[in-house]
Amino acid sequence: MIRKEDIEMSCKKIFLATVASVIMFSFLITVIQPNESLAASEKITIGGGSPGAIYYLFASSASRLVTKYNPELQVNSASTGGSGQNAILVQKKEQEFGIVAGDVAYHALKGIEEFKGKDCPDLRAVTGGYSYGMNLIVLDDSPIKSYRDIVGKKVCVGPVGGSYHIHVQRMMSLGYGIDISKELKLVHMSYDAAPDALKDGVVDAIFNPAGIIAETRGGGTFNLATLRKVRFISIDEDAIKKITKAYPYFTKTQLKAGFFPNQNEDYRLLAVASLVATNRVVNESIVYKFTKTIYEYKDELCQMFPGAKDFVDFSKLKSLTIPLHPGAIKYYQEKGIEMPKP
Repeated sequence: MIRKEDIEMSCKKIFLATVASVIMFSFLITVIQPNESLAASEKITIGGGSPGAIYYLFASSASRLVTKYNPELQVNSASTGGSGQNAILVQKKEQEFGIVAGDVAYHALKGIEEFKGKDCPDLRAVTGGYSYGMNLIVLDDSPIKSYRDIVGKKVCVGPVGGSYHIHVQRMMSLGYGIDISKELKLVHMSYDAAPDALKDGVVDAIFNPAGIIAETRGGGTFNLATLRKVRFISIDEDAIKKITKAYPYFTKTQLKAGFFPNQNEDYRLLAVASLVATNRVVNESIVYKFTKTIYEYKDELCQMFPGAKDFVDFSKLKSLTIPLHPGAIKYYQEKGIEMPKP
């Protein structure tokens, strides 16, 4: 005879076994299936430049901002060699965005000059970028008084992989007839390391970039002028005419005394505009969100990095040297911004 107590006990065992099975099944589903929000996230990389330099600071700030307002995107910044490397990495789809000097972007797109045989036909522009000055700096007691005086000297010309040393080559070749690869003792360093090398007497002079507005004049160049008494050597007017005739992307700039710490005289130099580039195959929605976010939240972006104002300025679009990406065009059209001619 089956007792009532036995039946109740059997029912409890069956119930508990069922509950245990449901819990185990739910656990396995959780483990096996990835979190939907993570699965839906798109990983994006924006290449900057040397740590501490303007490209790097903008890339890191923009990546944080875009991620904050677009949780479906996971945007990371990367330290790179600068313009040349960014153009190549974007072309190879190894990063979705990269900051590139305007001339480098054009040469890469067309496969000319330094990009002969390694063209990047898929480069497209997102937004115009800041203009950086080509500063030739020596210690105050240096015998170097002009650009010609650096012949035979040990000179920093920027990091390997960047475009800066190419700019220096063009300036010196066209303006002064000097081949830096043969007539200078070239040293490649990051833009933060070069000022220390000059300060410590490791090199005789440095070509180092800095922005030409107050918000972008920081970094290694500004810090050097703060810590040591240095001289900024002006480029000759005749050289400027020769250089800008061949390469109109160089623009003559005059910095008033006091722009840098301890700068007691006006200073004449050449500057180069840059841009944020992407690959034409990058999803239109991603480029649209990136562009819209940096412009719509410009104030917050500039709180992170004041120099970002030079990257989110509609007037900078006129300096673009390559066609815009459709995603960027969509945003600018919504804002009624006149599109630059390709």
